[in-house]
Amino acid sequence: MREFFKSFFLLGIATTIEKIIAFLLLPIYTRYFDISEYGVIDLIIVTISIVSIFAELQLETALQRYYYDYEGAEKRRLISTNFIVITSLSLLLTCLLFYFSEEVSLLVFDKVDYSPLVELAALQLPFINFTMLAFIILRYERRNKSFLILMLIKVGITLIFTLLFVVWFKLGIYGVFYAQLIGLISSTVLLFLSTKDFLVFEVSPFFLKKSFVYALPQFPARIGSALLSNANRFFMVSYLTIASVGLFSLSLKLASVIQLLYAAFIMAWAPFMFEQLKKDNHKEVFVKVLILTACPVFLMVSIISLFSKEIVLLIASSEFYEAYHYVGGLSLYFSLFIFKEIVDIGPKHTEKTKYLSLTFLLSLIVNISSLYLFIIWFGLKGVIYSMILTNIFLLLISWIISNRLYYIPHKIFLFIVVSAPAFLLALGSMFTIPPLFIRIVVLVGVCLFYGIIFLKYLKFFLKQTVAIKA
Repeated sequence: MREFFKSFFLLGIATTIEKIIAFLLLPIYTRYFDISEYGVIDLIIVTISIVSIFAELQLETALQRYYYDYEGAEKRRLISTNFIVITSLSLLLTCLLFYFSEEVSLLVFDKVDYSPLVELAALQLPFINFTMLAFIILRYERRNKSFLILMLIKVGITLIFTLLFVVWFKLGIYGVFYAQLIGLISSTVLLFLSTKDFLVFEVSPFFLKKSFVYALPQFPARIGSALLSNANRFFMVSYLTIASVGLFSLSLKLASVIQLLYAAFIMAWAPFMFEQLKKDNHKEVFVKVLILTACPVFLMVSIISLFSKEIVLLIASSEFYEAYHYVGGLSLYFSLFIFKEIVDIGPKHTEKTKYLSLTFLLSLIVNISSLYLFIIWFGLKGVIYSMILTNIFLLLISWIISNRLYYIPHKIFLFIVVSAPAFLLALGSMFTIPPLFIRIVVLVGVCLFYGIIFLKYLKFFLKQTVAIKA
């Protein structure tokens, strides 16, 4: 458990640094780009992230699943097989995006004007996926300091060139993607030097088959996850405006403090989970993790919801002011992904990964149907309602299916109690923000509520852990 929290802390710092760049750039973006231009940036980034899924094919999950099962030359063949396949697919998709850039621009924006931006963003694909795989190696080798240093370098280079291209040379949206590309190329070179000893440039038929058998059943789940996160943009373009995408994107960036926690948690959780499953008392540990994670995460959601107005006023220009209504709800939405991962042990432990796809497929049905109705009824707020509803459903269905495959005795009622204040504050912030004094009083009460539960539950389980060892 100590190793998990140590990894969570170090990896959390690393991912925090990566996300900090988004916050540092927000005042620049909101002053050098209008809402529509900000929406264009977001839509291109979303398009590239969706395309990258087809280069990964979830093979990185197979690399993580079998990483501790092999040593020496076998491990290097496992790693190299996944690197070569994913990098090759990334290069192929980059070529396809270049060839069909006008069609992509027409599909996303209903005009071909943005095809050069699509081509520029497409160049990032091989570097995005190579750095993703290299960072997995550093995590699983517990080279957390190297992970942190290399992430710092990547963020620093990207920030410097963004300021240079956007502020100094005034290259507009092109400057954003030039800076991202330079940051990715630089970090790819450094990561290659850090991980080259793990690569043998060999594709093993055995590991290729083994990886695909594990990964492909999850691939529909990955597509479903991407659609759950990103389909709302395309609904907004169809039923609202590109400006609404820009407003929504800013709200997402501000709520991404919770997404940052999710990213850090995932990096620490996967190796921790697979190691704990080899121990006799792993069920007690997993039960403990759920509540001990819920308290600080829901506290963070509550804080963001209470002070979303001040956050937006501090970061953005007046044109983006309305975004504060959506920050709390989106923070809640991101938080539910963390708990989905904690309760979704069964499919991964039993290697029945097809159920991951099933849960996302069912959730996607809920998402698309509710999104279509809510965006017509409630406008941009309807997008947030749909996202929260979908993730509640995703959490519940994942919990049910996982426990049928491999039962973990989580404290369901306690989890509902712990989540209640965050739900009330997040949803309430979409309608009204009370005076600052009242919000400060509520903050004190929420801190006491989560602090007492956290400390009591931590003390209880520390005693239980000592009893189990004895």
